[in-house]
Formats: sequence, C-alpha cells, structure tokens
Amino acid sequence: MTHPTLSQASTLQHFQLTPFDPLPVEFNLSVGGHISRPTTETIQIHYQVTGDLNAVAIPQRTNPPVRRDELWTTTCLELFIGAKESSPYWEFNLSSNGDWNIYKLSDYRSNLTPDLDYQYLASTIDRAESCFELNVVCPIPVDLKTAPKLEVAICAVIQFNHGPISYWALNHGGPEADFHRRDDFVLSL
Repeated sequence: MTHPTLSQASTLQHFQLTPFDPLPVEFNLSVGGHISRPTTETIQIHYQVTGDLNAVAIPQRTNPPVRRDELWTTTCLELFIGAKESSPYWEFNLSSNGDWNIYKLSDYRSNLTPDLDYQYLASTIDRAESCFELNVVCPIPVDLKTAPKLEVAICAVIQFNHGPISYWALNHGGPEADFHRRDDFVLSL
C-alpha cells in the first residue's frame, strides 16, 4: 500500500452547491467555493455564499469561537470526509460566527460522537453586503491520514429569516435531503 506524499497533494477543486428543494423566486442565493488537500495532513476549504444575504440568518461572530452542538439547526457550512470502502466518516460543522464541531460516525448516521482529538478549529470569516466567505484549514482525522484518497461531501444548511430552511449539497442522491449518504460523497481528495 502506498501512502500519500506531499507531491500527491490534490489540486484546487471548485464546487457549486444546489438546494434540495427549489428556492422561492424571491431568494437570490448561490453557495460555492473551492477545496484542496494541500498536504497529507490537511484539507483546506473556502465557502462563498453570495446573493441577498439580508434574507439569510447569519449568526454574528463570537469571540472566542467555541465547539458547539447542533450548529445545523441554523445556517451552517458542512464538510463530510471518509476513506473509500471504509464505514467510519467525519462531519465538520462550521458556523458563520466561528463556532464549530467535528463528529466521528462509525457508519451511516451511527454513533455520532464529538471527535475530541480536535480542541480548536480556526476559521477566517469575511462578510460584505452580498458576499459571505469562510475559510478553514481542517486537520485530517488521525484515522484517515494514511488513506491515499478521501471521499468528500460538501454541504450547507441555509436558514432564511422569513422562509424555509434550505439544504444544499454537491449531490442529492436520495428522496430527501440527507448529507450522510456515502454515495453523495462525490469529490475525491
């Protein structure tokens, strides 16, 4: 078995998320960005939410950011990673206020447990009138560092101030919005 080296680091991959349900006409929003695996130890992801941000519930920055559960109940950017042909996977939750959490799951929606190997996850956040950006370098979980390729799903929960919660992903392969479906981990790093 070969292990990834720095020379095998992934190139920048751009992404564009789509909502599970079509948005009402009055909501003008786009969620995209780019992701890479610059080293065997890290994933770097840049999210960009553009459009009418006044319609979106965006929690204000907290100092210092803290680990928090249930960030997905409002606007939250998410990253799921796992190794090919392996059941365990990790869920990264990133709030627009800097709060975060990282969970390990043993299998599809099973044994959701905060990964205590992570004590802090720093992000940079920029907000303008019509653009919100979040950048984070995510250390790869110890159990995945030797995986030559990672399977990745990029998702977002968007809470509108006056309207529905919207679920965005690279791929929606099932009959309902479900970020945990492994066949929706469509990027390879």
